[in-house]
Amino acid sequence: MSTLVVKNLPEELHERLRERAQRNHRSVTKEAIVLLEQGMLAPAVRRPVKLPPPIKLKGGPVTTEWIEAAIAEGRD
Repeated sequence: MSTLVVKNLPEELHERLRERAQRNHRSVTKEAIVLLEQGMLAPAVRRPVKLPPPIKLKGGPVTTEWIEAAIAEGRD
């Protein structure tokens, strides 16, 4: 079995892990393994899509009001 060393673990985080392990009747190591397994099995979080910069028009930026007005003008 492999070994993992975590350096510079914030004291508050270690305390929370220790308390959680105690509540679940596990060692701190076993609790950390359970949390890692749960995190690795969870669905991947989608990263936000980087949008291109807005198109600049002579009249200024396109707003919701501008779009709604353009739609209304196209209606008879």
